[in-house]
Amino acid sequence: MFKQQYIKDKNFILLFFGSLVSGIGSRMYGFGISLYLLDLTGLATSMATYIAIWTFVIFVLSPIAATFTDRWKKKVRVLYITDFGRGIIYFITGISVYYFNDIGNSDLVLTTIYGLLIFIAVQTAFFSPASSALIPQIVPSDELVSASSLFQLTRSLQTFAGLALGAFLYANYGIVILIIINAISFIFSGISEMFIKYDTAMNQDRLNESAYEEEEIIIGNKLIYYCKRIYSDLKEAAIYIFRDAKPIAAVVYIIVISLTMADPYFSLGVPYIIKEYLTFENFDSNYILAMSESALSIGIMIMSFIVAASLGAKLKIHQLLKIAGILFLIIAVSYLALIKLFDYNIIEENTFLVLFIGANFIFGLTNALLNAPLNAAITKYVDPNKIGKVVTMMDSFGGILLPFTLLLSGVLIDNVSVYIVVYSLIIAIILINLIIFTNKYLKEL
Repeated sequence: MFKQQYIKDKNFILLFFGSLVSGIGSRMYGFGISLYLLDLTGLATSMATYIAIWTFVIFVLSPIAATFTDRWKKKVRVLYITDFGRGIIYFITGISVYYFNDIGNSDLVLTTIYGLLIFIAVQTAFFSPASSALIPQIVPSDELVSASSLFQLTRSLQTFAGLALGAFLYANYGIVILIIINAISFIFSGISEMFIKYDTAMNQDRLNESAYEEEEIIIGNKLIYYCKRIYSDLKEAAIYIFRDAKPIAAVVYIIVISLTMADPYFSLGVPYIIKEYLTFENFDSNYILAMSESALSIGIMIMSFIVAASLGAKLKIHQLLKIAGILFLIIAVSYLALIKLFDYNIIEENTFLVLFIGANFIFGLTNALLNAPLNAAITKYVDPNKIGKVVTMMDSFGGILLPFTLLLSGVLIDNVSVYIVVYSLIIAIILINLIIFTNKYLKEL
């Protein structure tokens, strides 16, 4: 178990723990900010606006960021500079929110949160492709599936710790303390990443050094040159995905459907259902959300460990996807049934909570079973010197639609019915299953 070489490598350990620390802070803040926006406004659209701003900025800037980070050899520098930058911005956010809360101006609180989010998203747009491109440079090719699962395990640990601490701190001290802790976590993450050093990148046989060469640029034509280069990189990534890497094209379809049709249920629907739509007499809604999301993260953590330790080596990627697809559909229908039954007073509060939290746990198991193979497929199949552009292009396909689907979902939840996002989740999973079971190229993974 865990006999792979990467787990003993200093660079991987530094990246792993840096990601763990900043992830815990981010998960605490992410959990708290959704509750805070609902408490402040009582509207799903306030959460939708927050997520839509984030997604739109990432979508616009990620192609530009990927163009540069793919060509930069010192990707580690991108990681710690952006982590330090995000830490500073979060400090400013925390101080501003504290002051505007103190004077009772909720409009300025919202303006601060939404406005400074743009600067945080800008830095994340550069961090993400650099991080994706760094992993194949410090992990051997035959260990990428295991490493991908272990990073998913890390995200589950982040979620579990972040929710437990976030629920307690938010309920007792408010949002400001979560913002400051998040800022500190990014600073510590940046410090850890500063010590990542290596002489030779892994997977050199698949690395095209010419990708790092810079052309001579006439000073007056810099803007035109960079615009053309961005367009050329995006075009190259799109051609690579849909012509040369058709299994990855199938992965793109799955990601787009998941982001645009399934994500609104989890990011908007569940917090609104628990805090605003359903009524609980014996439990605080904040802790219910924390428990349900913790169950999901524990499920992801357990299955990520299983996939990383043994299952990833025994089953092929497309086999894992088929198992996950079937389980997802069963769980999605169960969500709808449970919410309806409690909404119509057919089952009691305690029964609903046990079954709902249990369904989240099983969903977490299944989520790891799907996401680890998808991430591994990208890092294992894609040329390392194109991975930043390819990942960015994949995210951009979903990013085009996600801000609009989130805002639309928020409006529909506030004005029509919260069940719309539950139906959307079920339809999304049906479509994903159709792709998994009918796309012949996925069998190559």
